[in-house]
Amino acid sequence: MNASRSTPTSGDSSVAAAVELPVRKGVGKKQFGTQLHASTIARLDWIKKRGYVISKTVDDAVNAWLDSAGVPRPDEHGRMPEVPSNQT
Repeated sequence: MNASRSTPTSGDSSVAAAVELPVRKGVGKKQFGTQLHASTIARLDWIKKRGYVISKTVDDAVNAWLDSAGVPRPDEHGRMPEVPSNQT
């Protein structure tokens, strides 16, 4: 992926780790709608104004959170693993 590494230019940079912000490229997507805090939208607008792709950034963030929560990933066909009957 040809993306630049970036850290915030203002705020407490000692807390923020460097992340890779993706550049635009075509991928299969589905609509996802939600409401976010105004401060989150402001941060997304900040990276958008610098030419980065919001949808990929949000997708990566949601997947990182789901991974850390132990949610399994779907297989290559988009199917989620079956939940054992004792966990429903």
